[in-house]
Amino acid sequence: MKKLFALLLTLTMALSVCAFASAEEPVTITFWHTYGDAETPVIDEVIIPMFEAANPDIKVEAIRQSGDFNQMLVTALGTGVVPDVARVDITKTSAYAKLGGIVAMDEIEGFDALKEAVLEGPLSTNLWNGHYYGLPLNTNCKAAVVNLNVLKELGFDAAPATMEEFVAACKEKAPGQYKLNVSGLGDWDLYPYFWLFGGKVTDEGFTKASGYLDSAESVEAINTMLQLHTDGVFTIRDVDGTPDAWDGINSEYAMFFEGPWAPFNDENGIVPALIPTWNGKSASVVGGENIVIFSGSEKQEAAFRFVQFMLSEDVQLELLKVGVIPTLKACVDSEAVQADPKWSVYMKQLESAQSRIPTPQASTVEQLWQDAMTEIFIEGADVQSTLTSYAAEIDAELAK
Repeated sequence: MKKLFALLLTLTMALSVCAFASAEEPVTITFWHTYGDAETPVIDEVIIPMFEAANPDIKVEAIRQSGDFNQMLVTALGTGVVPDVARVDITKTSAYAKLGGIVAMDEIEGFDALKEAVLEGPLSTNLWNGHYYGLPLNTNCKAAVVNLNVLKELGFDAAPATMEEFVAACKEKAPGQYKLNVSGLGDWDLYPYFWLFGGKVTDEGFTKASGYLDSAESVEAINTMLQLHTDGVFTIRDVDGTPDAWDGINSEYAMFFEGPWAPFNDENGIVPALIPTWNGKSASVVGGENIVIFSGSEKQEAAFRFVQFMLSEDVQLELLKVGVIPTLKACVDSEAVQADPKWSVYMKQLESAQSRIPTPQASTVEQLWQDAMTEIFIEGADVQSTLTSYAAEIDAELAK
């Protein structure tokens, strides 16, 4: 009996030591990213230490990658040697989901609270096949870049609130002089105008273009742009051979839409502004990166805790200091955002920004859009029949 008692005591002590060692040894998760030279020190020296201090049972190995990050991730998925969590481009998220490489994050407890906290446009870039496969980590969009001096010639003391009044002023005071510029016919360039004038590309779930791209509202949106082009208000550089937006905004253009990387210059009157509304609504297009968890990770619980931390307001505003735009609704009216004349505009604009179609066939869908616009704006094709034809082609891609 004494021997049995001694053996049990020894086993109990051994198990206690193992449990203690296990509790003392934190798990390590890997975080792959492509943050730039300004952002990486903030991640390594501020954000990660903050997380580890709040979560002593988890260590984060943040690895900055270079080169073709998408190809690197595809290769990693093929070998099974994947990170636990990564920051990925919004246009690639659905492709990794289709490959089975990342988890449907909406199936993780705690996702719904994060879903409600982030802006809808950036969030939608994670939607594919009925599930959200990530969350928006950082974002950007287009806002209006205006020349206040040219606007003054049109009778405005500030950026116009509505596109209707802007168009009327252009027709009256600068007929045929092209005051509104867009660079090309691609989705990043033309979608904001298409949406602004009432067009739709697909349904809300990004599953079908027929009935949306070729709807009466979409046809009207294209015809509005065509008419503004005919009236000399709206110019497309790649169609008309007109000056690039960056060149023209310093002299002849009153406005174009661009991201927060625009070289604003208060002295020359080049400032950001909200995109004027049309029929009471503004519109823009979303860019940025999402945060995803890999299916091959054996530490998904720890990885999700890191995701939650990265989407906290403190972290998001810390990264804003180096130009990384937050995705949280709460940040729109935060003091740090409102105190900055650029971020206050872009964060507000994000409330009406939309996603390009999040699909593994994104490049093909983009090309189909551009082909349709080329036929309409350059070759003079019938708007309704062209949109109907290309909507069917996009449907086929979305069904793959």
